[in-house]
Amino acid sequence: MRRLLHFMDIDAEQFRGLVRASLKVDFRTGIFASSGRKQKKGRIPGLWQILVFYGFLGLVLSLMIIVNTDLFFTGTVMMTIVMFAIATSVMVEFQSIIISPEDYHILAHRPVTSRTFFAARMANLLIYLGVITAAIGLLPALFYTFRYGFQPFLGIAALAGMFGAALLVALFIIFLYVNLMHVVHPKKLRRMFSYLQLLLAFFVYGSGMVFSTFLNEEAIGIMHLEQKAWMLILPPTWFSSLMQIAAGNRIWLSLASGLTGIGVTLLLALYAYGKLSLEYANILSRLDENSEGNRPPVRRGFSTLPLFGRNEGRAAALLIRNQFKYDMKFRLSVLAIIPLTILYLISGLSSGGGLADPFVQPAEHVAKANLLYFAMAFFPVLLLASMVRSDSWQASWIFHATPADKGKLVLAMKDVLMVLFVLPYVLGLGVIFLIYFEHYQHVVIHVLVLCLLSHVIMQLLVMSSPYLPFSRPLRKGDRSTGIFAGIIIAAVGMTIIINVLARLIYPSPIATGATLVFLAILTLLFERWAATRVRRKSRILQFDH
Repeated sequence: MRRLLHFMDIDAEQFRGLVRASLKVDFRTGIFASSGRKQKKGRIPGLWQILVFYGFLGLVLSLMIIVNTDLFFTGTVMMTIVMFAIATSVMVEFQSIIISPEDYHILAHRPVTSRTFFAARMANLLIYLGVITAAIGLLPALFYTFRYGFQPFLGIAALAGMFGAALLVALFIIFLYVNLMHVVHPKKLRRMFSYLQLLLAFFVYGSGMVFSTFLNEEAIGIMHLEQKAWMLILPPTWFSSLMQIAAGNRIWLSLASGLTGIGVTLLLALYAYGKLSLEYANILSRLDENSEGNRPPVRRGFSTLPLFGRNEGRAAALLIRNQFKYDMKFRLSVLAIIPLTILYLISGLSSGGGLADPFVQPAEHVAKANLLYFAMAFFPVLLLASMVRSDSWQASWIFHATPADKGKLVLAMKDVLMVLFVLPYVLGLGVIFLIYFEHYQHVVIHVLVLCLLSHVIMQLLVMSSPYLPFSRPLRKGDRSTGIFAGIIIAAVGMTIIINVLARLIYPSPIATGATLVFLAILTLLFERWAATRVRRKSRILQFDH
């Protein structure tokens, strides 16, 4: 390896140090971060989350391979899903795995050549892509190896095609980023990429739901895609053609398609070679430090909500509002509920007939709207998990250096989240219910019940995790594990509650009124218990804990 690097005029020691430092950053704070506070020596933390998350996607693709015998169809679908999955991941982690404005400040005073810097960045990118691609592709590649008889080269071609597709997408994102940055400020560009990432995630998960909802096993099994010359313009077919070559199908057309993909990837790699340098990091740093331009003045009268006009409530409202405005990860974690709700609504309406009125047809309503309540249950879980961790967690020292009551801050955070996000979401569901329910009075009662239930969920979450807002380092493994556990508990509880409400409570006006009174009293009691517990726990909160 040292001789190869020396032949390529790359400093081996610098290369090794840069790659090691990049991987440490990724494994501590990036996508590979672990939830554990202490790691055993030699242990690779965080990889199990990657294997579970992306491995599930590979399992879905494997089921498609079992059902459908058309190699070109399954291969093209697989490459398409891989490309979209990689795009969503790279867009989020662009500045940690490819190039960052901080690179220049850290390395400019060191004797690191552009070639060494490029090689280290590419090595980090290849490792990143390799881990994710392997998590997605190992199981499908194994199925391809035995699906059409024992064909090991077909499995190898499937893995190679997926890695080539992933590399093409990553290099194309570099190409887009570099060229768009000449006309768009880097901060605005990051926001654009974040919204695009949300749309791509909607496609990835939406396509799986569409396949499972609208297509049965027999329909998927008979799908066929014939390889044509015009498909040379479709990037997924460039890499699925490698599998065609391994299987001996349409050799010349497949060879032309595969060479097209390899050629475009090499051209993008050569373009990236001229951009992934310390000089370019310097340009990126200067652009990132410049202002985005003149902003319209903010009217003082609308700086905070009327309910949060003073003390800890005003501080929490200003903090959350501005964090939502400038922190794209927090904003996307909030906005992610919208495409999920749309998907769940489509799934509920796919059987026809619309959402039934739970006061009139309780069984039918529960069957069709169950996923909507699933989304409503885990929305508070998602909000609280996103509120606790942030890339700007170092700024939380201010909570410990001011005379503010930390317990009141935590409770105010809960109230602001409820007013700014949860209530508008539940009211949005109410607008949907207005279309399908027979009486608007039923909508009003049902929405009021859902608001009270959501507040109870928020209170329970705050009592279980009374942390200050944006005060802990962002570790994706820890966050995903907590969110998963919270979602399961909230979803199971909400499913039971909605069934009881629709089948036993709503048919009786007296029982419905008693339930509203009970929930109102319960939320008042929980508010007192939450205040007591949060104040007790907040006394021992320290910076970085």
